[in-house]
Amino acid sequence: MRRAYRWLNERADLAALKRSLLDREVPDRLTWWHTLGSATLSVFLAQLVTGLVLAMYYSPSPDHAYDSIQFLEEQVVSGALLRSIHHWGASAMMVLVVAHLLRIFMMGAYKYPREINWLVGLLLLLAVVGFGFTGYLLPWDQKAYWATQVGTNMAGTVPLLGPMLVKLLRGGTQLGAATLTRFYALHVLWLPLLLGALALVHLTLVIRQGIAPRTSALEPGAPRRTSQPEYAEYYRQAYASTKKGGVRFWPDIVGKDALAALGAVAAIVALAALFPAGLEAPADPTDSSYVPRPEWYFLPHYQLLKMVPGSLEGAAAVGVPILLLAGLLALPFFDRNSARHLLRRPGALAALALALGASAFLFGGAVQQVQTVSPPEVGRPLTPAERAGRALFKQQGCANCHSIGGVGGNVAPELIEIGLRHSPGWIHSFLEEPTRFHPGTTMPPFGPPVLTHQEIEELSLYLASLRGPPGSKQEPEYQDTFPLPGR
Repeated sequence: MRRAYRWLNERADLAALKRSLLDREVPDRLTWWHTLGSATLSVFLAQLVTGLVLAMYYSPSPDHAYDSIQFLEEQVVSGALLRSIHHWGASAMMVLVVAHLLRIFMMGAYKYPREINWLVGLLLLLAVVGFGFTGYLLPWDQKAYWATQVGTNMAGTVPLLGPMLVKLLRGGTQLGAATLTRFYALHVLWLPLLLGALALVHLTLVIRQGIAPRTSALEPGAPRRTSQPEYAEYYRQAYASTKKGGVRFWPDIVGKDALAALGAVAAIVALAALFPAGLEAPADPTDSSYVPRPEWYFLPHYQLLKMVPGSLEGAAAVGVPILLLAGLLALPFFDRNSARHLLRRPGALAALALALGASAFLFGGAVQQVQTVSPPEVGRPLTPAERAGRALFKQQGCANCHSIGGVGGNVAPELIEIGLRHSPGWIHSFLEEPTRFHPGTTMPPFGPPVLTHQEIEELSLYLASLRGPPGSKQEPEYQDTFPLPGR
């Protein structure tokens, strides 16, 4: 081993690499908040590994995408757990990146000499948001399809560029095979390369500039503004004084970062085991009654759009994120006060309180809102006849008395499992003349001339497709009992 190390060291200068990466001194009194970056990197690596495995089973086409997800969850060993880890990892990435950004903001670590790293961090945030948006469509279920439909429609509200952006995102005018292929390529190729490159630049700058110390170490005797010529020399001396505690990157900081990274990954695995990733019915482009709901990290923006007047919805959909991003990009260039502690920056404190308060208010409103959902289906696309029956169910006002999955009236029986108990033929006969089966029923007959035999057949086929909540694997056990002739 010594000979192998000497051979590599002579050619790659491993000793110098070790000195620059591991043996360097770092500021003393660093807190656990400084481990957020390492935790984020570890979760990204977990996402990379799980994503590569998932990609081996995924088929990026509307005809096979949903089936490939079902196969992964039902046939592949630990496939459901793997997908759930990837699902919760996406949320963890968003939480950790935003928390890391907030820590940098509160410590004033976007100021000299870390302006470039702040900009790189914002680009990393946009890449993570892009991961969430593009990955949302891949299951090709109802939630994925209609949420992406709304998301791409929002891009169409951009003045002048809107129609072009929609075509660019969808690969055409409609959401379809080209959209799924494009989102898949972005999710598994372009965005990982972009995020990896940005992360490399980010880490290089952190190594070059050093870890941001506590705010109190950079304030005593500092010039009033970071743009003053003498501030650079002040910062160099003040930062050097923070290293007198003898703290080294290895093993002091590496050990703490490793514990934080392990904790983050363990939390994701626990959430995946306790709360598996869901899968709704397959995407049905004809079901315009479905009410989409975005992932939790998009809920504040989703709620904001519902609160503004319709004429301003387009401006809010695009204008608010653009203004927020522009403000963050410009922050290190107009905030050049040398004060770094949040309590000594009243403007920054007020802006942070306003942003967090508004986000919490919008998020709470979105969570509490009661949402109407479409009737659950059996985990497969409805046939044309079943879709026609679903339309008749709505047109005839059947939901005024019956409910499906808790949505509708409570005067008559719940229909979510009617397809498990009765065949389409029995349902057809019952709809024509309910009193033949239950003399005391108040349900009106739907036989001709109310509905034609063809319409009754379509309605029967739709009702027979209701075999429990989404994901239910129960098989029908018909309990058909027909009345005697003449009754």
